[in-house]
Amino acid sequence: MMMKLRLPKLFKGSKRKAEPSPVYDETPPIEQPRPFDSNWPRYCPHRPFPPYRHVPGETPHPIRDPQGHSYGLEEEDDAPVPLPEDWVRVEDYLYGVDLYNFAYWWEAHEAWEGLWNKTEDDCRMFLQGLIQIAAALIKVHTRKLRAIRTLSTAGRDKIRRVQHNLDEPTGMYMGINLNEFLSDVGTFFEPFFSDTISEETYARVAVKPLIRLYVEET
Repeated sequence: MMMKLRLPKLFKGSKRKAEPSPVYDETPPIEQPRPFDSNWPRYCPHRPFPPYRHVPGETPHPIRDPQGHSYGLEEEDDAPVPLPEDWVRVEDYLYGVDLYNFAYWWEAHEAWEGLWNKTEDDCRMFLQGLIQIAAALIKVHTRKLRAIRTLSTAGRDKIRRVQHNLDEPTGMYMGINLNEFLSDVGTFFEPFFSDTISEETYARVAVKPLIRLYVEET
């Protein structure tokens, strides 16, 4: 039975994929988010990144604004996706991981949200958890402490529920070692739950909250 879950308010509105468009030629008005590791491996390397990273309220909305990097792109089709079993062949999932790892957090939600709408049960909850963690990272960039705490907690809780439902102890789900990922993300967000928060809290990175996909070689 399909579980009814709600997406975070930050990310409601569009079902289109974030893809590059040549229409945006101006420099965004604020500093762009930066990748935690610009040398991290890519899992969908043939799809180029958008020309800028969207920060809600600061850069042109990628889809609604004529200057947006994905303005005017066609809606994705309604074809079913073979998730979670055949995740390695689902391009939008892999591209979403790349976008997330390279600090295109809003764009990552677009790639994953299209899949979220076509899945159910643990897979649906897992994708929502990833979306909420991506949202929390945007809030780190914009220094919104309450939202950081709320979104990072909600996202991790959903992924923990998926982890709990796994039959195998390794914690592998859709190519991600959930034990490893939850540990890294938890360590990253832990300072934001301290009683004392400063600019140093935002600048310090104890562990990089990146997604590593484990793909079996054939």
